[in-house]
Amino acid sequence: MNNNLTWGKLVAISFVLFSSFFGAGNLLFPPLFGYLSGSSLNMAALGFCITGVGLPILAVLAVACTGTDDLTEVARPVNVAYAKILLFTTSLVIGPLFAIPRTAAFSYEIGIAPHLGGSRPLHLFLYSVIYFVFCYYVANNGSKVLNWLGKVLTPALLVCLAALFVCVLTGPSFTPQAPQGIYLTNPFLKGFQEGYNTMDLLAGLLFAGGTLASIRSFGVTGKKETIRACSLAGILAMILLAAIYYLLAYSGAEAHRYLEGSFANGAPVLIAISYEYLGPYGSWMLSLIIILACLTTSIGLISSISHYFVILFNHRISQKRMAFWIALASLGISNFGLTSIILGAIPVLCFLYPIVIALSLLNVCGFTGNKRVFRCTMWIVTVASVFEGLKAADVRIPATVQDTLSIIPLYSDGFGWLTIAIAGAVAGVLFDRYKKSQEKKSA
Repeated sequence: MNNNLTWGKLVAISFVLFSSFFGAGNLLFPPLFGYLSGSSLNMAALGFCITGVGLPILAVLAVACTGTDDLTEVARPVNVAYAKILLFTTSLVIGPLFAIPRTAAFSYEIGIAPHLGGSRPLHLFLYSVIYFVFCYYVANNGSKVLNWLGKVLTPALLVCLAALFVCVLTGPSFTPQAPQGIYLTNPFLKGFQEGYNTMDLLAGLLFAGGTLASIRSFGVTGKKETIRACSLAGILAMILLAAIYYLLAYSGAEAHRYLEGSFANGAPVLIAISYEYLGPYGSWMLSLIIILACLTTSIGLISSISHYFVILFNHRISQKRMAFWIALASLGISNFGLTSIILGAIPVLCFLYPIVIALSLLNVCGFTGNKRVFRCTMWIVTVASVFEGLKAADVRIPATVQDTLSIIPLYSDGFGWLTIAIAGAVAGVLFDRYKKSQEKKSA
C-alpha cells in the first residue's frame, strides 16, 4: 500500500463510507426485526447483516476491481449502451427520484413534525429548503465532504447512538419473547430479505466512485493498492455498521419489556426506546439521531452521483452545478411526502436489485471484462428482473408466462433471478472456454 495512506486517513475514509450508507432506513428496520424476532434475534441479525452490510461493500469492491471510478465499467462487458442506461437509472433511483428525497421527508416526518404538532405542507417545504441548502453546501466539493462526514457529522451520530445503547445495555435484564410470523420458522431468511430494504446495495455502486476518488487523493494510484485500501476501509465500515445494526435490533428485542402491539415499521419501537431510557428528552435525542443519519446519507449521495454524472456526460457540466440540480430536484420530490416516495420506489427496486447483485458478483468473482460470461448472465437476469418489477407493481402477467416462470427454482420465494443468474454464468464460462479452445486450434 502507498505509504501516504496512514491508518488515520484510512479510518477517515471508512467513516465517509459508513456515514454514507447509514441513513433513514438503517435506523428503522433493525429495531422492528429485533422486536419481531425475539429469541431468534441472532439468526435474523446475521441474515440482515449479509444483505444490509455485506452486499453494499461487495458493490464498492466491484467498482474497485474495474480499476476506475467510472461506474460504467462495471457493466461495460455487456454493452456500452446497456451500462450507461443501467447506471444512469440506478443513479436517478438512489438519488433525486427516491432515496435523497426520502431522507428529507423521513427526517421531517419523524424528527421535526412531532415537535410542531403534526405534519404541515408549508413546514415540510421550509424544512426541505434548509435541509438541501445545507446538503448542497457540504457536498459541492470532495474536501468538504471528507471534512464534514468524516470529522463532524459521523462522530456526532455515533455519540448520539452510543448514549442510547449504553442506557439499553445497562437497563434491567429481560427474557426474549417468542418470535413472530416468519421469524418463528425461518428467521435467517426473513432477516436476509429485510436487509434489502436499506437500498444500500444500489448506493454502494455510487459511493464507490467517491471512495476511490478519496483514496487516490491521498496518493494511492496502483490498482492492487487501491483495491486493498478500499477493502480495508470497507471492512472497518462493515464492522461499525454490523455492530450498530445488532445493537438497534437488540434494543428492539428488549422493548417487549415495556411495549406491546404490532407495528408497520420501526419508528414507534425506536420512539418507545428513547422515551423509556431518555425520558422527556428522548424524542429530541431521536430527532437528532435521525436528522444526522439522513443528512450524512443525502450528502454522500449528492456528492457521489454528481461525480458520476460529470464523468457520464464527458465533463460538459461542472460537478458543482450538477450537485445543485440534484439537490433542487430532490427538494421538489421530497414535498410529495414520505408515503408516496416509498410506494413509488418499490417496483423499481425489485427490478434493479437482481441486476446490480449479479453485476457485483461477476466483477468480484474475477470475470471483469469477460464479455461472454457477462452477456450470457446479464441479459437473462435483466429479463427476469423486468417480471420481478411488474409483479411488485401489481401488473397482471399472462397466465402462460406466469406458469413458465413458476417452474424456475426459488421463483415463488422471489429468488428465481438468482437461479437464472447462476445458470447463465455457468453457460457463459463453458461458452468462453469453448471459444478459447477453438481460437487456439485455429491459431
